[in-house]
Parts: sequence; structure tokens; C-alpha cells
Amino acid sequence: MRRQSMLLEKVKGHLKDCARNEGREYDRPPDGGWGWVVVLAALCNLGFMYGTVRSLGVFFVPMMETFDTNAGTTSWVVSTLMGCSFACGPVSGALIRKFGSRPVAMTGGVFVCIGYFLSSFATEIYHVYVTLGLVAGVGVSLTHVASTSIVSRYFDRRRGLANSLALMGTCIGSFALPPLFQLLIDEYGMRGSFIIIAGLELQACVFSSFFRPIQLKGDAKKLTRAEEENSSEAVHTDTPSRTLCCCNIIDKSLFRVPAYLVHIGTMMLFTFSFPTLIFFIVPRARSIGIEEYSAAFLLSANAITDVIGRLSSGLIMSFRPSPLKRLWLAVIAALCLGVTSLVFTLSKTYTLMLVMCVLFGLFSGLFVPTIVTVIPDFVEIAKFPQALGTMLLFNGVMQLIGSPVVGWLFDVTGSYNVSFLLCGGMVVTSALFRLTAHCIMGDMGFCRSTTDRTQPVVFIEAEQKKLLKTTHFPDEPVVIELETTV
Repeated sequence: MRRQSMLLEKVKGHLKDCARNEGREYDRPPDGGWGWVVVLAALCNLGFMYGTVRSLGVFFVPMMETFDTNAGTTSWVVSTLMGCSFACGPVSGALIRKFGSRPVAMTGGVFVCIGYFLSSFATEIYHVYVTLGLVAGVGVSLTHVASTSIVSRYFDRRRGLANSLALMGTCIGSFALPPLFQLLIDEYGMRGSFIIIAGLELQACVFSSFFRPIQLKGDAKKLTRAEEENSSEAVHTDTPSRTLCCCNIIDKSLFRVPAYLVHIGTMMLFTFSFPTLIFFIVPRARSIGIEEYSAAFLLSANAITDVIGRLSSGLIMSFRPSPLKRLWLAVIAALCLGVTSLVFTLSKTYTLMLVMCVLFGLFSGLFVPTIVTVIPDFVEIAKFPQALGTMLLFNGVMQLIGSPVVGWLFDVTGSYNVSFLLCGGMVVTSALFRLTAHCIMGDMGFCRSTTDRTQPVVFIEAEQKKLLKTTHFPDEPVVIELETTV
């Protein structure tokens, strides 16, 4: 009986942790345990969210036929959706720091559901810009940033593997959803398909319920009003309350980190082209005479190798993890991806397009997990949500421009080859920019090691001040030199 009562108390304790906004406190990320459940939930969230976005190429031709528009006008749908989801990143990060990942991710699922449902009643393409682009875009941003942030808080040494597994959801969704969407279009049409997709996106609320909050040592803690009145030091504490942290949506201190600025610039060049390349694979296949289901399978083949690439990327980054290894993986994978996009224009048959999609998926799978994993190498983990959100804001600007430019090039030239050449060149440029910048910054020595990063800078400075106060010096002048590597 005593053992059963102890077990019951333990279960009640876990339920209380799940119910309140602040969970158990850890000295450092647990690197496992409930974190693997969080990874699985994030995988499902990203699978439904970005798997659907990457499968919208199946709806490209039906939307052109339904609304009687050209490629440039129709491409604004995915451009608005991706641009809005990226641009809302800072707001999503601020909301996560105030309310936590779980309620923010669930709210995002509701927004995406409403967006797709309203799109089924659209009578003009401009209506879809608002319903699918803005409404669903906001929801995708909330769920994406929340899912990625909670995974990074649960892992440190295995962060690369955890992020890769979570991001595999996008690949799994991209593999399973295109044939399903083509079947739905044949059976229920474009409008009926949007209603069914709305129901699928609502499942994000279920998966997000597994995002148990976790408190790490050094996090800003929320004080009650009674504690603030009873403690005179609470007003002058160096760690602000969670409410104060959310007043500034964008943390200006992030822009004083050179490596983080290089990462933003690299991702702006990459984001201009990468989502557009995936979106135009199916239209290009249809333009050279490939039938509908075979063209949709190209996205599935791309997704299969994307899964392999992301899993391999996680294993590579987790084996003897180091910032230097993550940087080189990002550079090499991006270069290979850009070259593949350039060679894509030479594929004139279905077999060649299938091979290019397989290579495209493999290299993109190797690169994408590094986008999120390298951010904690530049900034503290407590600032990760705002750092990710700020990066997505700049990415959204480029994404808002990228798809319409590529669609306009097709309307002018009548061929998708010019668009693929432009996008491939941008990806190669992003990789060379990152490599050159970090070489100039000093032989790739751009950040602290993983072990150093677990000890906040504030803690190190406090120890130095304590050492100076407790040390007894002789009467004659003494020169003291303190050297700290951060």
C-alpha cells in the first residue's frame, strides 16, 4: 500500500507539472526522458504544418484553373503563407517566453484550421491570400516556433539529433500528403480538399498538449505580488520577470553577435530560393508532359531521401558534437544543394527528374537541421525563441519576394529553367557567404564550446566579482589581469 501511495503521489506530481505553466527545474537540459515524447509531438506538428505547405504544389494548377490566374499571381499564395509565417517569428518567440510553448502551439493549430476552412469558400485568388496566406501563415508561425523551441530546451548534447528527428516530420508529411491531396482533389475538388485539410491541421492541438514545460537553471522566474512586496531585492534583480522579458519583441543584444548576423544573412539568401524550388517541382514536371500522379510522386521521392538526409545530419552532429562540425556540415550541404538545383534544368525526362529530386531531398535533409541547431552556438538558450523568431522575420521578407519573382520569370520566359538557375545560384551564394565570413572571423572559431555554453556569462562575471571581494591584497599596488573566454 505504501508503495502504491508513493507511486500515486509521483503521478500526481507529474500531472501538476503538466497543468501549470512552469514545470520541473533542471540544472541543465535532461537530454532525454520526456524530451523524446516532445520530439515525437513536434515531429507530428511539423509534419502536418510544413508537410501541407510543401505539398501545395499539387494545388497549383487547380488554383490557376479555378481562379483563372497566371503562375505569377498564383505563386503569391505560398509566398504570402511562408512570408507571414516567417515574419511573425518575433511575435511568436515573445509569446512563447510569456505563455510557454504548449498554449502557443495549440493556438497556432486553431489558426491554421480556420485558414484552410475559409479558403474553401474563396471566390477570388485574393481571398486565398488572406485566408491561406495571412490566417494560416500566423498559425504556422506559432506552431513552428513553439515546437522547435521546446525541443531545444530539452536537449543539449543531443540537440542535433533531436532537432533532426523533429524536422523529419516535414519530410514524412511531404512524402505522404501529395498523393493523398491529389486523390482528394479528384474526389472532392479543390474546395472540398481544403475542408478536409482543415480537420487534419486541427490535430496540432492534440500533439501540442504533450509539450510539458521545463525550467532550466538561470531562467527568468515569475514572482508573485506578495514575493515582490516582501523582498526588497526582487525589484533590483538582474534576472527580469517573464512579463518584462516579453515587452521587447526583438532582443537588440542579438545584433551585437557577429556570427548570428552572418547566420541571418545566409538564411535570407537561402530562403529566397529554397521553398520556391520545392513548390515548382510539380508544375515543371507537368510542363514537360508528366502525368499528374507521377508528378506528385516526385515530391514523395524527394521527401523519402529528405528523411534519410535529416536523420544522417542528426547522427553526424551528435557524434562528438562541436560547433565547427555543425558549421562545415551546413556549408557543404548547402553547396551540394545549390549545385543540384543548377543541374536540375538538364533533366528532360521523368527518370532524370526523379534522380534530381532524390539528390535534392538528400542534400536539403542534411542542411535543414543545421538551421536551428547552430543558433544556440551563437546565443544563450534562454534567448533561443527570440533569436529564432528574429531570423524568421528576415527570412519572411525574402520569402515574400522569392516566389513571385520566380513565377514572374516563368510568365516572361515560358520555362521554369531560368527560375531554377536563379534559385540554385542563390543557394550557392549563401553557402559561399557563410564560409567566407567565418573564415575572415578567424579560422572558424566563431563561438563557445558546448561545455562552456552551459555556464551563463552572468554567472562567470558574478564569480569574478566575488573573487575580487574575498581576496586580500598587500598594501603595495598590484596589477590584476582577468581573462575570460566566452
